[in-house]
Amino acid sequence: MEEVFVRDSSLLTLELRILFAVIILYSLSCLLHILQFGVSTFFRNFAVGRMATRLLYLAVIAHTLLIIVRWIEEGQPPVQNKYECLSWFAWCNTATYLYIRRRWRELTLPGIFVTMLSIAALFLAINKYSPAVTPLAPALQSPWYFWHVLIAFGAYAVFVVGCSVELSYLIIKALQYGRRTWEDFGLPSLDVDPFHKLSYNLVLLGFPLLTFGIVSGAAWADEAWGRYWSWDPFEILSLITWTAFGMYLHTMSIPKWKESWGSVFCLLGFASMLITFMGSGFLTRLFGLYSMHAY
Repeated sequence: MEEVFVRDSSLLTLELRILFAVIILYSLSCLLHILQFGVSTFFRNFAVGRMATRLLYLAVIAHTLLIIVRWIEEGQPPVQNKYECLSWFAWCNTATYLYIRRRWRELTLPGIFVTMLSIAALFLAINKYSPAVTPLAPALQSPWYFWHVLIAFGAYAVFVVGCSVELSYLIIKALQYGRRTWEDFGLPSLDVDPFHKLSYNLVLLGFPLLTFGIVSGAAWADEAWGRYWSWDPFEILSLITWTAFGMYLHTMSIPKWKESWGSVFCLLGFASMLITFMGSGFLTRLFGLYSMHAY
């Protein structure tokens, strides 16, 4: 018994050290992304941005190691509580961003928002939730739960990157003072379509993933609590997020609406998603509501 305790405490110590290293790497990468945007606003020099990306690759590798250590420590996929889910959320965001940005190697502005969100998720995880390994809650002992979390976070990651691209478009557009061109920000042409097209394609990919996430969550709820839908605050917020992104996809199919209302519904869906995952617990406590997702 003592040997098991020493082993578990050693793994937890190693995990926390890796976690702090990951936070530092994400923070340095975020600062370099911000610095690159400031530099590219006045000069066409992308060396800092390339350094920020390499640092982010290193951070994701270290974060992957962190997840592997946690998996070994727990003996099952590390998505069993809010601490682990926040870490998984941060990893999904940055890994998806690094995969997507290979198309635009010089465009680093979305990386600011992605890394900031990942840092916020990790800070929330380490400061609000205990990293100690605990027995699996009875409600989570379902095969549907793993697929629900896996698919839902895949959708969240795609939405984070897609909305970061959309927000980057709005910022760069605001900074275009006549002589400024898209090439100054590392883009191939003056056409705004690359931004909207990439953001639209990402949301188009994430929407069915979120749909399956909600459906699998309903199947899990039926197995855990005996009913598919109970109008839980978390479920209501998930439905609002799904509706907002559905309205975004509909708006983007109407040419005269997509330039203005497309951005509005995209960012509305993004805000709803953040409230659903990172703010639902706070809202539940604030209004004294009962939530079955407060595990």
